[in-house]
Amino acid sequence: MEHHRVVPIMTMVKAFEQIYDLVFLMEERNGQFFYVYVSPNAKELASLGEDCIGKTLFDVYPRYFSEHLHSKYEEALRTRHPVVFKDKMNSESFYEVGKTIVIPLICANQQPRYFIGYTEVMKYKDSTAYDSLTGLPSFHLLREQLQVRIQIESERPLAFCYLNIRHFKYYIDLIGHAFVDQLILEMTRRIKDGLAHTKSLLARITGDEFVFFLDGEENGSTVAKKVQKQLSMPYQINGIEFSLHTAIGMAYAAQEGERVDNLINQAYHAMFQAKQIDGNEVRIFNLDAHSREIIHKPNLERELRRAIGKNELTIYFQPIIHTRTGEIRYEALLRWFSAKLGPVSPEVFIATAEKSGYIQEIDRWVIENVCREMGIVHQRLKRVSINLSTKTLESSELEYVLCSACARYDINPNQIELELTEHTLLRDEEELIVKLGRLREIGFRLAIDDFGMSHASFNYLRVLPVDKIKIDKAFIQNIVYDSREFHIVSSILSLAKKIGVDVTAEGVETKEQALLMMGAGCDELQGYYFSKPAPNDILLKMSEKTKNQWLDLVELNKV
Repeated sequence: MEHHRVVPIMTMVKAFEQIYDLVFLMEERNGQFFYVYVSPNAKELASLGEDCIGKTLFDVYPRYFSEHLHSKYEEALRTRHPVVFKDKMNSESFYEVGKTIVIPLICANQQPRYFIGYTEVMKYKDSTAYDSLTGLPSFHLLREQLQVRIQIESERPLAFCYLNIRHFKYYIDLIGHAFVDQLILEMTRRIKDGLAHTKSLLARITGDEFVFFLDGEENGSTVAKKVQKQLSMPYQINGIEFSLHTAIGMAYAAQEGERVDNLINQAYHAMFQAKQIDGNEVRIFNLDAHSREIIHKPNLERELRRAIGKNELTIYFQPIIHTRTGEIRYEALLRWFSAKLGPVSPEVFIATAEKSGYIQEIDRWVIENVCREMGIVHQRLKRVSINLSTKTLESSELEYVLCSACARYDINPNQIELELTEHTLLRDEEELIVKLGRLREIGFRLAIDDFGMSHASFNYLRVLPVDKIKIDKAFIQNIVYDSREFHIVSSILSLAKKIGVDVTAEGVETKEQALLMMGAGCDELQGYYFSKPAPNDILLKMSEKTKNQWLDLVELNKV
């Protein structure tokens, strides 16, 4: 940026900072928009730090959102006029909206090169239960109803949909502001027609956004497309005929105890992905695709470092049942639901944490909170497995962290099982044997996770003081149909029994797999057949379901 332009522009930027919550300066180069400056509070409000300077929108944000922002800057560049838009993507709360204005800086009739943007953070203040114009429930009322529905009836399918009217401002300008209410009422009527004969609840968020959930619908996409078809039929308002197109994001409640705000955020993110496609589009949220979008973004590591303080990390529990006694214990599994990035796959954020060195702090948080759950919140958690990373296993503080957490919450060390993946066991074998031996002497149980996936698997059984091995799900998937896989698993079970090591079969997804592993003498079973990982508030229900599944297997095994 030329020096004679920097001074007046930065003077304007500083003036805006005195008035607005967030201010940033962008520069257009070769069709891309680069961050030149962001105000100091950008980290808190928009997850933007100094590392975004010199980067484009596409470098900083996931594609589904960067394309949305890029289109706004292109509009300001093309029209040479300020562009106003709202979004919730970068707010700490779903109930907050950022109203952003992008101003192209024009000098001597030249093409705009620099853009000042400023954002004012607003909050929805919904003091009424129903929208005064449409009579629809407010968003807050819908959210409350959704929360009740998920807690009470978790077995039936449920889809949450977030609907956005494309280019709504254009249609307002087309028909005139005096006719906006008429348009909104007509859209509301058509959405209701599309939802006819379904068990659903519809709410209006803003003029161009509606949300609804579908209760008991196996194929929510069919209903969403029916709604789109209704909204796409020609309108006649103020003597003008036109048609609308919509983008709908959809998310399914994937498991019992699904957090409502997570479900809403997933649908919201999917809606932005749908907006990348022209015309009517329905997009179902896909965690893997979403994770691929965000894995290389510079704010991923920063947001992960803030996740503990912002209470975004959650421990889910998956039951593990003993095949002979029916005793249930649990594996603690970490989940991250970021307010700014949406839900992030464990494979993505664990890899990021290990690369950045932050994994030890996360492991400490998990150990502390698992012990707290066992000692204070849920007495039902008699035994829990905790996964340890390589860095934590190498740490000289591991023994102290474990023992102090157990002492704080009056937990006996033999209630904690430490799971070690095979790739964590590759370094400093002699030192590792001593450390693991010491932990085992204290009372902690040791298990090798993902057993069989490394050429060194059987060597670990020879040299490490382990109590258990967990056969990787890759060996379990095909045991019903592939005799070779079954013979491999049977050999592992036979060897483990001879050397006094227990065996857990991971990834058990069908009744046939469960029966086969029980018949082969496997000690414990774990997998989706019994339960997906779930939050602690449905632990009792999850335990009862798992126990009933086991009782059914016991009866079938007698036949």
